Amino acid sequence: MESFIAHVVSQLQNVNLDHCRFVLPSRRAAQAFSKELLQRNQGESFIVPPIQSIEEFIEDVSEVKLINNLETLFEFYNIYKDHTDPKHQEPIDHVYNWGQSIIQDFNEIDRYQIDANQFFGNIKAIKDIEHWSKSDVKTELVENYIEFWERLPKYYHELKANLKSKNKAYQGMAYLEAVKNIEAYSKNSSRNFYLLGFNALNTCEEVIFQTIIDQNRGKVFWDIDNYLYDNHIAGMFLRHYSKTWPYYSRESLVPSTNSYLNKKEINIYGVPKKIGQAKLVGDLLSKMSEGELNETALILGDETLLQPILNSLPDNIKKVNVTMGLPLHQTNMVSFFEVLFKIRSQNEDRLHFKTLLELSGHPVLRKAYQKELQSIETRIHKNNIIFQSKEDFLKSCQSFDSDLILIFKLSIFIKDCSVDEFLANCLKIIEILKPNFSSDVLQLEYLFGFKKLFTKLKNLMESSELIKDFKVFHLIYIDILSSETLDFEGSPYEGLQIMGMLESRVLDFKNVIITSLNEGVLPSGKSQNSFIPFDLKKAYKLPTYKEKDAIYAYHFFRLIQRSSQCHFIYNNATSGIEKAEKSRFLTQLEIFKAPQHSVKNHTAVSNTQQKKTILKEVRKTPQMIEKLESLFQYGISPSALAAYIRNPIDFYRRYVLDIKEVDHIEEDISFRTHGTVIHDCLDFLYSNYKGKLLDSSDIDSMLKEYPNVIKTLFEKKFPKEALQNGKNLIDFKIAKQQIKRFLIQEKEIVKSNQVIILELENIAEKSITIDDIDFSIKLKGAVDRIDLCNNQLRIIDYKTGRVESKDLKIAENWTDFIEDYKYSKAFQVLFYSLLKEEDLGENGMAGIISLRNLKSGFMTCSQTKTNLTLKSLLPDFKIQLKSLILEILDPEIPFKEKLV
Repeated sequence: MESFIAHVVSQLQNVNLDHCRFVLPSRRAAQAFSKELLQRNQGESFIVPPIQSIEEFIEDVSEVKLINNLETLFEFYNIYKDHTDPKHQEPIDHVYNWGQSIIQDFNEIDRYQIDANQFFGNIKAIKDIEHWSKSDVKTELVENYIEFWERLPKYYHELKANLKSKNKAYQGMAYLEAVKNIEAYSKNSSRNFYLLGFNALNTCEEVIFQTIIDQNRGKVFWDIDNYLYDNHIAGMFLRHYSKTWPYYSRESLVPSTNSYLNKKEINIYGVPKKIGQAKLVGDLLSKMSEGELNETALILGDETLLQPILNSLPDNIKKVNVTMGLPLHQTNMVSFFEVLFKIRSQNEDRLHFKTLLELSGHPVLRKAYQKELQSIETRIHKNNIIFQSKEDFLKSCQSFDSDLILIFKLSIFIKDCSVDEFLANCLKIIEILKPNFSSDVLQLEYLFGFKKLFTKLKNLMESSELIKDFKVFHLIYIDILSSETLDFEGSPYEGLQIMGMLESRVLDFKNVIITSLNEGVLPSGKSQNSFIPFDLKKAYKLPTYKEKDAIYAYHFFRLIQRSSQCHFIYNNATSGIEKAEKSRFLTQLEIFKAPQHSVKNHTAVSNTQQKKTILKEVRKTPQMIEKLESLFQYGISPSALAAYIRNPIDFYRRYVLDIKEVDHIEEDISFRTHGTVIHDCLDFLYSNYKGKLLDSSDIDSMLKEYPNVIKTLFEKKFPKEALQNGKNLIDFKIAKQQIKRFLIQEKEIVKSNQVIILELENIAEKSITIDDIDFSIKLKGAVDRIDLCNNQLRIIDYKTGRVESKDLKIAENWTDFIEDYKYSKAFQVLFYSLLKEEDLGENGMAGIISLRNLKSGFMTCSQTKTNLTLKSLLPDFKIQLKSLILEILDPEIPFKEKLV
């Protein structure tokens, strides 16, 4: 395979390089051309001629300093302020969003040599029509809008005049200046200009190129296959030049190769999601030899695939060159500095616990200060801290390493600090962190990348007064961060080459792998960031999405023309917002298949098998039995036994291994806290009435008292302000309403019944003996309420969740009673009944009052299809209970996990 660059160099064998100047589409292409020149002229001494990218060439010809879009935007804002009524001026952070589109449109107008006055007049007329400005009544909004489009030509001309006075130019303006200068520039140059590998030229480039070749001061080498040139959308631009340029009326435009129709193996893979694509790429590369890898390009249609692909590279790859660099915003340092931006943006004296944990739990700090940072997390969880003052937080860290304390000071004491101070703090933190990563080269690179970024921002601030506002500064930080990269070390001439589509210009590879070949990615679709309407773009021959599609088509099919093996991968997953439609380019390859092309479709699937769920099983050791015996002698609760019924493994972890649940900070009121507070509130309200016959006046007193009681109980668990808004306020109101409704219902009950409270939250105990167990078993539980209702004992358990009467029904033959968790509520009230067996009497009852199902009242535990009293049920319950305890204490029965 002879590459395009090799083809060009071979045609320059008899050309004196001292009189040459080469211009290519990109710096990467320029490097590749330099290498080829050196290889072809080995053994000969020569001075390497100037080899430039088109941007460098334009800057030379225009004789102005090229400025980036951000600097142009600042200059534009100054013009905008000077020529806009102060009443209608927008702040810089608003202009920043739409101003970039305006700058891009200015670039387009200049690059395509559009008559600005006429063009802006047409835009204004279109905007008039769009917003019904011809109507008799115009709102202030419509008038301001129309006025903006009337002023736009003024902004444009003043911006250009201002930049020209400083000898500066944005890209489009530089192109216009280059057009003015090119004739004199080429005449005064002692070198001929060779223009290599271009395709879609803007109007200015067309003028520059034609001037050079019309003056016989150089030559254009186009890279296009004869088939693509004649019949394909990829050759659209070159066919246009061959018909419209005067030079090609005398000379024919000659394609550079006839290799597109040669034998090629083309594989098309549909694979779900980005990770699936990355894994497939790794699999394809693992089958290649070192020689094949040296002739392989991996083109990322979606550059966010870089990280997954780097993590999926197989072991056989010894050398790799990543042209695009690692985006800085994909490193773990981003989230660390974003916490600092969040603290400064909130600008409060106190910090929310999530912000504190984001800062103290960040991996950047954890690496060096693991122990200290763990203590912060433990303290916050233990004390359920939701908000903490910055001073209190720093006081709690006084025993920490001095460097960590300084990092915290620089991170949190930034209330009302200026942008300069914030920048200085970030740079200081980077310097403090550097020694911690002396052995971690990658993290050092990340730190260095952010140091460069903040230094760039610092330099920007010195040149503009507009970045003093912190909101604007944050916007610019995010904008610059999105384009900053960390460059990889690698050779562009050996090993696997990983690059974006535009970086592949002029380069040729024997093996090509392209990812993300979906509609909306390659090509990118109809989206455009412009204020110029589509019809106006068409009228002025400005590029639209149609031209953009042709550009992508050229890059895609040009990569195929000299290759022999291609692997094209697209995402076929339909979930989420990602499109599963494969690119039209792949459809073209299939439908208009060349005779020598072997096109195969593959649906890539992982070779994983469904993993069978294996339930855990833990055999009991003598030590476990000893622990269990101690537990049953100390006292076993109904909740512990219910935990075993639900899942023996959970019982094993909680009561044998003593693994407690992780404490979580309760920012919102949990179900558990909600229930605890209601239980405590009812206990407090009724505590003054134990042993007394309740009447309506007692309940009325409780109805007056309960709001303060429940408020006090909640405030013991949450700061006062945490209950004043949001979900917590709703939960607080619900809790109050539940207590109120319960008390109102209770008032109706005591009007027609004699109710006497006997016990509240009383811990009852009872010992039982079981055959085959040589010690007595202690049963222990706290009953919410025991009362007498018309001389009938009632054992009552309050539930804040919803309970139905069916939940308290026991199967006639006690089937699955100690195996199925659905009987857990019946189990619990029967357990309490057993504790109070001696006090039950013949008509005693046990049951539940559900605060979410108050209309059902006191729901009693009973057995289906029988009329047995509670006392009559207890002997059978004892049998079930003893059977359960024997199972737990049996050393031969392991703890077996249940599917919950």
